[in-house]
Amino acid sequence: MQLRYISVAALIAEAGGDPWAINQSLQAGSPAQVSNLANAFHQAGRCTAESDAAFNQARSRFDAAWNHQNGDHPINDSAQVQRTAKSLGAQSLQLPKIGADLENIAASLAEAQKTAAGQISTLDAALEKLDDLIGQAVRMEKDPSLSAADRAALDTFIRSCEEDAISDTRAALGQLKAIRSNYSGTLQQSLATLRSDGYDPTAIEPADADEPEQIRIPPRDTKPEDAKRWWDSLSQAQRDQLLAQHPAELGNLRGIDTVSRDKVNQQVMADDLARVETAASQHHVSVDQVTRHPEQFGLTPAAITRYNNATQTKKGLTHDSDGGKNPVFLQTYDPEAFDGRGREAIAIGNPDTADNTTVLVPGTGSSVNKGYLTHDDGLHVYDEVRKADLTKSNSVVVWMGYHAPDSALDPQIGQTTLARDGGGLLAADVNALGVTHQIPSSHVTVIGHSYGSTTVADAAAASGMHANDVVLVGCPGTDLARNAGDFHLPEGGHVYVGAASSDPITHLGVGQGHLPGTGVTVGLGTDPAVEGYGSTRFKAEAPGLTIPLKDHSSYFTPGNESLFSIADIASGHGDALAHDHMTADHRGSYWLPDTFDPEAIRRPTGGHYH
Repeated sequence: MQLRYISVAALIAEAGGDPWAINQSLQAGSPAQVSNLANAFHQAGRCTAESDAAFNQARSRFDAAWNHQNGDHPINDSAQVQRTAKSLGAQSLQLPKIGADLENIAASLAEAQKTAAGQISTLDAALEKLDDLIGQAVRMEKDPSLSAADRAALDTFIRSCEEDAISDTRAALGQLKAIRSNYSGTLQQSLATLRSDGYDPTAIEPADADEPEQIRIPPRDTKPEDAKRWWDSLSQAQRDQLLAQHPAELGNLRGIDTVSRDKVNQQVMADDLARVETAASQHHVSVDQVTRHPEQFGLTPAAITRYNNATQTKKGLTHDSDGGKNPVFLQTYDPEAFDGRGREAIAIGNPDTADNTTVLVPGTGSSVNKGYLTHDDGLHVYDEVRKADLTKSNSVVVWMGYHAPDSALDPQIGQTTLARDGGGLLAADVNALGVTHQIPSSHVTVIGHSYGSTTVADAAAASGMHANDVVLVGCPGTDLARNAGDFHLPEGGHVYVGAASSDPITHLGVGQGHLPGTGVTVGLGTDPAVEGYGSTRFKAEAPGLTIPLKDHSSYFTPGNESLFSIADIASGHGDALAHDHMTADHRGSYWLPDTFDPEAIRRPTGGHYH
């Protein structure tokens, strides 16, 4: 079944169960195996007319329902018969009776499988038809000439199709549960009869359809709202089962609560560490020897990549916990992403319960495998934001979730491709925060530094990122956002800019061009610190004698103007900037050229702490 517009995860959540999983559990049984065993017992003993009639009646039911799949299985028919015959002694009349009982089980299972498969086939066909109708409506909605009334009618039609899909799934679920229940009742009764006849049915008991269902995890690209509905629809026992199995796909599924994702991701991380450390221990060699020559110890290069990034991640968790003072959560863990650079996010404080959530996006030269997760930036932001308002709870998400340019020498540093791709990933992760948040509202601030600020701008301008405020520091240009209005922030939201006058990166905002024949955009766009952009600029000068590129890395230094201002904004008190005398004039103010920065003639100050 191929669905483009209907989410199976959402259907399962709304229906209250998974009909496909029930069918799968029924189809896992092998009625032909049981029937072959039944025939062996029937042939082995002295048949009466009664046992012959019972067996033939059950065989007719089996033949009518069986789908003729191969019944080969390690059940040894002759061994089963000989063992049972020996235990029964001379009671050979019992053997055909056992055969008839077994044939009844085979027939019941085959009938259950046939009926269940029919239900699923009908459901799949109905859903594909509804999905096609929704697709037609979606395509019609793209017509710019549609009137508001026509658009509203199409929306109503789409909702009606979605409700029909849920109703069909719920009905199929009820039918599948009834099929399984009827078969299970027949099975249990037959097993009891077999035991009384002198046969131990252990070999066929796995055919019981009441064994635990395999829980299907939605794909990673499932909408967070649908994933949350699916997760909430599971019983606590089912959730515990998944958490115990710690599948990697669960830990990175947007819409699952942070505590559960952290538990799974930390277990997967521990597995990645243990895989290499166990190999070293078993072969009595150092971990370094294993990582340098993994093939000698039965490991792949991917296992070493995972180990190295797991090591960096564990260091990051330890660092951000600040000696155990801060709760930390591994919200995203994908150590093989971006050709081994890694895609991960550590939350200091739980974003699901925080009054204020800040997402920190780093820039050029940052990656998991280069150790970004042990940088102080996130910890400094968390500490200062907490002090800015002691009445509020806070979370800072250190987001290393995209492929940043590798270094200042990377040709991609002046191109927009990585920023636009990263912006899509950032928007998806930020928007998912609102889905799992447990209290009515949270103030969300997204901070981008250096190339990360371009990524933040693209996330807001092109990928629909939902944030209350955006902070751009050390920004080389905002690409698709030509002005503050392009960030599409809610009422009361602001684009805040920190640009040290001595930071050369912030003076790179220029016009853009395209490399002929490639579609690659060169130049990162407009400087958000200029007059007329629509931003609020705050003071961000670094005190003391420093070199320009050092100033580019000083925005999160404790005591500096920039970090103090960021804390006001991220704590939900951006209006305090003026009160604290932390606003700054834009470049190009006073009718002077944009190249003139009034901050360059001001003496920087330090010692700013809340």
